[in-house]
Amino acid sequence: MRASNEIAIFIPVKQQVNDISETLSGLLSELQSLRKTVDSLYAENRSLGRNVDKLLKENRELRKRLEKYETPPKDSGNSSTPPSKEPVASEVARRTKSLRQKSDKKVGGQPGHEGTTRRMVDTPDETENVSSQYCTNCGRNLSGIEGVLDYVTQEVELPPVLPVYRERRFYKKVCSCGCCNRSYEPRRKGGNAITFGKNIRAIATYLSVVQCLPYERLQPLFATMFNVSISQGTLANIVREMLDKSRPAIELIERAIKESSVVGFDESGCYTNGRLNWSWIAQTTYLTLVFRGAGRGARVLEDRFGDSLKNMTAITDRHSAYFAIDFLNNQICLAHLLRNLEYLNDLDNEQTWAKEVQGLLREAIHTRNEKPAEVIPKQGWLDRLDELLKKES
Repeated sequence: MRASNEIAIFIPVKQQVNDISETLSGLLSELQSLRKTVDSLYAENRSLGRNVDKLLKENRELRKRLEKYETPPKDSGNSSTPPSKEPVASEVARRTKSLRQKSDKKVGGQPGHEGTTRRMVDTPDETENVSSQYCTNCGRNLSGIEGVLDYVTQEVELPPVLPVYRERRFYKKVCSCGCCNRSYEPRRKGGNAITFGKNIRAIATYLSVVQCLPYERLQPLFATMFNVSISQGTLANIVREMLDKSRPAIELIERAIKESSVVGFDESGCYTNGRLNWSWIAQTTYLTLVFRGAGRGARVLEDRFGDSLKNMTAITDRHSAYFAIDFLNNQICLAHLLRNLEYLNDLDNEQTWAKEVQGLLREAIHTRNEKPAEVIPKQGWLDRLDELLKKES
């Protein structure tokens, strides 16, 4: 019986072990099948991703090609399209068309406007007597006849531009105590004995930074107008040194903008040595800060102005980067809105809604210009705008 019982017990255990082995084998087979399915789905997903990128690229290209067939075409006068991207025909039309409405007022200064007139100086630098030397009727010589003063004018002219070479001699003084005194910086080793004065440095910096003249144009300008030979490398060094000296003022301007409640922002692409850079501007009523950015994304302003952005009402165009920033508030530039409304007028000249909104915006701008320092209640303006929005819907 014992042997029989042992056999009876052993058989079920062996059968159970066989079931586990078969189960694990089945699970392994299923896992391998699932892995193949996942790999297949992953490959398919990557293929779909490439196809989506391809379709998006084709869509952008098609949209760009279809823009030229839009009626009317969008340009810088009726949209946010920059002048550099508009067709030549649109540029010509824009130069003869203005967003300003015609006024019933006469051309020139208006009644009550305080005009300014150039006044003659009391002590002119030069005096020139102009008189006839012969009679235009009979040809008689009039050089010996004293003339009678008829009228006086003064002409403003630039003096002949010639460089002034100022030699500066530096003397050191030795005191009886043996101390050697110099009220000037020692000469730099390897430095040139010829330097450029503050007027040349100021003009070079102004023309380069404010008027955006490249060094290759500044060089012949100095040679032609001022008879000063100066290399492009020296011009670059002058601008760089002036930047270093201006940093305290730039930091003061930036700090004041960070503390401002309303700030206007804009950006524009510019090429430097064939590479695209971005020139950013932050502006208030009294301050303007222009700085370089590596891109045109929101990160540029966030890195520069930090948490102060949360306390600003930003005046911007409709560039998407501005709406990704956590501003206190965002106001679309009214000039851009006026241009976009002009496109609606071009689409349908019979509709009056766009003209009415333009009229409201122009009236608001005019009111602010007339009362620049006053606090103007805004509720009335908002109510009028709401009525126009309801009318359109």
